[in-house]
Amino acid sequence: MTESSVRGTDSVAEYVRAVEESNENVAFRMSTERPRRGVMVVNVSGELDMVTVPRFAELVQHRLESSAPVVVLDLTGVTFLGVEAIKVLAQLDLRAHITGKRLSLVTGVRAVDRPLEVLGLAGRFTYGSRPVFESGAEREPAAAQWRAPRPPQPRTGDHEAAMSR
Repeated sequence: MTESSVRGTDSVAEYVRAVEESNENVAFRMSTERPRRGVMVVNVSGELDMVTVPRFAELVQHRLESSAPVVVLDLTGVTFLGVEAIKVLAQLDLRAHITGKRLSLVTGVRAVDRPLEVLGLAGRFTYGSRPVFESGAEREPAAAQWRAPRPPQPRTGDHEAAMSR
């Protein structure tokens, strides 16, 4: 994208379109897979910011409208999570809940976890781990494998008493 093409834009929407059309400026990828029956995984890598969020939201919305009862967002490749992305995640989570679908996040990267924690939204989402959704995990029903995030437990003086025995 050239400087003149940016200067000639009249609105943010035009600027966003110009950036999206310039692939060398957008380090963002999404792919979809079905590792097992009833589960659709959306792999996301790169930056989820105001430029990439519209495409992300549209793809995930289509996946929520599919026949799969479980949609997993694998965000382990995300390097930046902007405010717009957090708003969209909250909206998608609500939409999934209303339609009877299950939306799960696979995180574990600071770029995703930290903004959700700081804003107090980490507990709002359902979390899973990648192996849960692989085909080898067929032994146990997916619902039994879901886990909510558990913050580290603060250490108390109990361990000192146990060590002195």
